[in-house]
Amino acid sequence: MQALISVYDKTGLDKICPILIDAGYKIISTGGTFEYLKKIGIKVGSVYSITGESEILNGRVKTLHPKIHAGILADTENNSHVKDLNNLNIDTFDIVINNLYPFEEVVAQKNSTDAQIIENIDIGGPAMLRAAAKNYKRVTVLIDPKDYEMLAEKITRGGIDLPTRKILAKKVFQLISKYDKAIENYLSNQSEENFKNRLDISYHKISDLRYGENPHQKGAIYSNVTKGIANSKLLNGKAMSYLNYLDADSAFMAVNSFPNHCVSIVKHTNSCGLSYSSNQLDSYKMALRGDPISAYGGIVGFNTELEEKTALEMSSMFFDVIIAPSYTMKALKILNKKKNTRILTSNFQEEFFQFRTINGGLLYQEIDNKKDLIKNWDFVTKNKPNKNEIKNWAFAWECTKFVKSNAIIITSEKSIIGIGSGQPNRINSVNLAIEKAKSHLTENSILASDAFFPFSDSIELASKNNIRNIIQPGGSIRDHEVISEANRHNIKMIFTNTRHFSH
Repeated sequence: MQALISVYDKTGLDKICPILIDAGYKIISTGGTFEYLKKIGIKVGSVYSITGESEILNGRVKTLHPKIHAGILADTENNSHVKDLNNLNIDTFDIVINNLYPFEEVVAQKNSTDAQIIENIDIGGPAMLRAAAKNYKRVTVLIDPKDYEMLAEKITRGGIDLPTRKILAKKVFQLISKYDKAIENYLSNQSEENFKNRLDISYHKISDLRYGENPHQKGAIYSNVTKGIANSKLLNGKAMSYLNYLDADSAFMAVNSFPNHCVSIVKHTNSCGLSYSSNQLDSYKMALRGDPISAYGGIVGFNTELEEKTALEMSSMFFDVIIAPSYTMKALKILNKKKNTRILTSNFQEEFFQFRTINGGLLYQEIDNKKDLIKNWDFVTKNKPNKNEIKNWAFAWECTKFVKSNAIIITSEKSIIGIGSGQPNRINSVNLAIEKAKSHLTENSILASDAFFPFSDSIELASKNNIRNIIQPGGSIRDHEVISEANRHNIKMIFTNTRHFSH
């Protein structure tokens, strides 16, 4: 019996190899694995002893040889295969242990060159794995050091059964598919091709969820990267639910679109409070002011380390989830007392595309990461904002990305004070936003609309409530009526020429 071992990750070889040898397996290896096994005192034969060929092309060709692949692929119940083995004096391999060059890890390293990345595209490894997995009825194939313990137990109890070999083979094809997809993604990112004729999506399951949106729906979470909300670490509280992930993602996306210190409070994927300033505690207080009623039981996102003073202020309020890149020790100690609050830590993962399923397919688009340039804005009314006000206008406009259409945002300085969202018509959203903002409205408050106003009625309503600043995309066939109404009430209005619908 023979075991072919050629791995990048050598974890666990010191434990599994002696067990294989005791069970009567002859170990064959190559390259760095061969040298490693010799160094730790494992009796090992070389691939050269079978093929008679040395490694060439700086190791690019080691195991790509008929005697290796015939030993893996041979069906010993096929007389023709047995005849070929005998004629060519080829011994079979019963176990193949292999894992691949760390292509994805090398791509993720900022300083990796294209040459280094290409060199980490494994060729011989996937070929061996595919061969062994195809022939799982006879061959056992392992790619994960975590499976070595199971393999050892099976061997000591009499052998590896067919169902186990089939499960291990499936893991191989899943890995190779993911590996090849990562290579394709890298090469695609090198080109200008964003929307390919074929979209293959490969994600690995992180965990099952208790259920989906409702208890009668099953749910799970998957990822194809190592950062972001999907890969966040739970520091306190119950396991995350389907809806917890959705809301936490909305909060984290929002805060990472603004400078430090930004705080977003989310309810049902809408930002009901959003603020940033040079002081985290102030930002939190101003975000909470946006809608303290909706904030109860909501999700709070931070884009900076959560500080002790902020944690103390938060301790009087119940939040379902808190997400931040990190926490001071004192802040975490305070927050950990809230047993029913899920506390997450995560690094932000910048994304460029998103998709959602529809009946019979899916929709795929660029994420709305567009940074609107003030130079492209049109100052359409007689009364115009001055340069010192523009940053506040830009904040109000950016906020529209994080509220569902029809979205109306009212801000004061760099904080939301009123929101109207998800309404079937825009004036309903205006009414809702004004009602929430009333007690905090000033002559400097800004009303932002994610899309154009189809009629001048919203401008008239804003004027009645002493709103004197409006920013919107423009583009309506009645823009001239809207501008006239704004001028009639001495309202400053900007057209951004870009809309930010979010459905």
